[in-house]
Amino acid sequence: MPENNETHDPNTPLYVGTRKFLGRRDLVLSFYTTKCQFQCTYCALPSRSASFEVTAEQINNQIDHVFDSRAGELDGFRQLCFGNEGSALDPRRFHRESVDHLLHRAREMENLEVLSIETRPEYVKRDYLEHIARTTHAPRIDVTVGFETQDDFIRQTVLKKKISRRVMEDRVALLGELGIRLTSYVLIKPAPRMTDEHGVREAVATMEYLKELCDRHGTELVIYLTPTYVAEGSYLQQTTQPGDWTPPTIQGIFDVVVAGHSMGLPVYTGLWSEELADESTDFRGREGYDPELRKAMVRFNRDHDFSHLLPFTPAQLALAG
Repeated sequence: MPENNETHDPNTPLYVGTRKFLGRRDLVLSFYTTKCQFQCTYCALPSRSASFEVTAEQINNQIDHVFDSRAGELDGFRQLCFGNEGSALDPRRFHRESVDHLLHRAREMENLEVLSIETRPEYVKRDYLEHIARTTHAPRIDVTVGFETQDDFIRQTVLKKKISRRVMEDRVALLGELGIRLTSYVLIKPAPRMTDEHGVREAVATMEYLKELCDRHGTELVIYLTPTYVAEGSYLQQTTQPGDWTPPTIQGIFDVVVAGHSMGLPVYTGLWSEELADESTDFRGREGYDPELRKAMVRFNRDHDFSHLLPFTPAQLALAG
């Protein structure tokens, strides 16, 4: 995979997709902008972005491309998620006038209930969020952050996220004060040579930490689970030996989903590798992979109805759930 995607037309977005996200039909947009400057070890998403400046006019053209091409469908969406394979609140990469243009065009989504913005926490600023809240017609705003793990050593040294616990806690407090929802990515098996059992325990510990933190500040929380995979072209792929990283099993992923549900958390699971890995380097390549369990988890993603998971749940947990 090349370091940057220089052949992409800067007037069209990287990705336009739809999904059912915890009961809401969701329009998911990823815009082509200057690449993220951070180099997280497991992440290959910056390779999709540009090494040159993508102008506000070009980003606005991307936005118009989406809303013009989807004009007949816009009333059917209740959630709009947007990002740029980095931080959509970083004004050096996603210009503020382009955010305003997006919010203006989003008014064509008359039934919009949730506006979700993907970003790093250091770009979560009071004045910017207050401006977005005044500008959008969506009654609820969500900020999606890749906190990944409560283990400081794994997050900072292994993953090289450069997200401190202090910054995360400060931003969660701000979101609670402003009435903005947090969605946090949580990695399952985020470190090399981690056993399947340890991977489950670590993900559960991260959900517990985030729940306690959000409860303390009155911040609504959604968990987005990401089973670790070795992305083609990532620093992780280039610098580790075969066998250092093994993806979690589908059963381990399921155990984390059940644990989050038992905590009362809305949980959505990314059950794909964003075309950055093949089946041999994600959970589908593990022995014992059960495609029927994956299908049940996909259905749970759509409507958050736990009955989809009951056939795979031990009887004592099913009664408790």
